[in-house]
Amino acid sequence: MPPEPGQLADTHWKLLRKQRRQDARGLLAQLRAAGGEGAAPAACRALAHALSRAHWDAGRWGEAERARRLLDELRALCRRPGTDEAQRFEMAKALGTAHWDAVRYGDARRAGRLLGELRNLARRDVATEGQRLVLAEALANEIRLQGGPRGDQERIPPLLSDLRRLADREHAPEEQRDALARALLDLHHVARTEPSGEQRVEELRTLAARPAATPAQKLALVEALQDVPWQAGLFGSRARQDALLAAVRVAQDAAVGGQRPRELLCDTLVRMHAKVRRARDDAFADRLLDRLRTVVVHPEADVGSWVALATAVCDGLWIAGTFGNRELAEELVEVLALLTGDVEASTRQRVALAGLLVGAHHRAVRHEDALLSKELLNLLYAWAVRPGAAAEVREVLAHGLELADAHARRRGDEALASKVEAALAALGPPADEPVATALTELAAEA
Repeated sequence: MPPEPGQLADTHWKLLRKQRRQDARGLLAQLRAAGGEGAAPAACRALAHALSRAHWDAGRWGEAERARRLLDELRALCRRPGTDEAQRFEMAKALGTAHWDAVRYGDARRAGRLLGELRNLARRDVATEGQRLVLAEALANEIRLQGGPRGDQERIPPLLSDLRRLADREHAPEEQRDALARALLDLHHVARTEPSGEQRVEELRTLAARPAATPAQKLALVEALQDVPWQAGLFGSRARQDALLAAVRVAQDAAVGGQRPRELLCDTLVRMHAKVRRARDDAFADRLLDRLRTVVVHPEADVGSWVALATAVCDGLWIAGTFGNRELAEELVEVLALLTGDVEASTRQRVALAGLLVGAHHRAVRHEDALLSKELLNLLYAWAVRPGAAAEVREVLAHGLELADAHARRRGDEALASKVEAALAALGPPADEPVATALTELAAEA
């Protein structure tokens, strides 16, 4: 018995995710045959699913012409008599993907045309909330484009008005209000020191204060509150600090049980803490670090959250230009020793950890903190020579050992240099094509 069209569509999606593109094209041909003129609604829906996903995949690989052909094919499918809203939702998703590509590459004319299609689709009485959500996200993306340095500021008010009209409906899903919060945050980033920047903050505050507000909306408020030049006198007032910490607590409570919101909150707190440390506002920076600790020390916290805490502790040590805080130094070594042990982590998290470890050691050496640099080098050495490390991690660690070797030779410490070179030899020869990562570049610049 041949597989059902829905099963074929699911298999097609799995093949695309595994980058088996030729096999996926073969299944798409079968779905085209099954979903031809006069086909059953289930076959047409499966074909629409597959075309939308193939369109996304073509865009991912930079095949612009193929993506346009697939979108045209999806349009033609949705013009057939008897087309249902599930098929039109797939077309809306493809239009949204195409619109985002046009926005990213600065093609304002094409972006406007695609946005017009989405408006026509979503304004119908029978349109689904899913179709309207795609429109809301496209409007938010368009606002980001027009708010940028190459955008047209005059186009923002009508776009924002359309987005508010969608999000202000009584029964609008919160995901549409998430898009509004993102647009308001983008506009705040552009005009954060102007009166309109304060207006955006108040709108975000109102949005986040509702009982139904999502973690994304509450986090957007925190982002807006911290996205200003930090000054101990102006923005560092006690009332403003308390308001910011209160917003952080609300966002933290909303993020309970969700790993992604918690990671985003950690990232925001790390950036906020670094900004405050640079302004030498250590008292408030310590309060922020305490708040970050309460977010991270959680039974469901993963390695990424702990790396965020270690990053903030490092900032507390080196941003001010001194390694004088021994309590923070001990905390840093304790957290890094925990993370470089037998913990479950993805390759991406391990690369981030390796970059942090390399950068921390390099900065400890530059600030002539012999005790801390020795402890960090021991961790770096032990983690570098362990078996089973991914190639990306090994490359970052090898870079750190090369820096340590250069530091040791500059100081004339031949014994340490020989140990480091032995560790480098244990790592093996460098790859023919090194894996370039942002972390290695940051470590090189440190």
